Amino acid sequence: MSGSDSSASQVELIGPAAGVFTYTIAAVLVLTGPIFFIAGDSFWDALCPALVTFPIGVALAVHTYEWRRNAKRFKAVAVEATAEILTVVIRQGGENPDVAELKLRISGPGFDTFVADCETSSGVPHPRIGDRRHVMVDPSDNTFAIGYDHLFEPE
Repeated sequence: MSGSDSSASQVELIGPAAGVFTYTIAAVLVLTGPIFFIAGDSFWDALCPALVTFPIGVALAVHTYEWRRNAKRFKAVAVEATAEILTVVIRQGGENPDVAELKLRISGPGFDTFVADCETSSGVPHPRIGDRRHVMVDPSDNTFAIGYDHLFEPE
């Protein structure tokens, strides 16, 4: 077993329906400036909303592309594995959900056991040391997705 593996990293995945939804939101954000320009009286009426929404829309589209690309890659090559929680730090979210920062020992077929850090929604009850989670791992680069095993059920 290796120590904390610097090449191991957590990836985010979203399904096709969520991908369509977030691409739609991104398109609306990108097109807000032109829509205000067409509906408004002047270029200046559209400039302020466009300066805010355009970069957010582009960033959302880029992230969605990355999430969908990872989901397709994982669907093709990832293997099921088990992650044992070694340490837990709960970061209080205030108005947002709490976030659990975890150190995991990930083991499974086709790759060497490794230790990695990740973040996930803590949920109730909070994760505890020794708990086990299902994860998917791409053995070629030790990237892993936690909490997405519902995407990988047999078809």
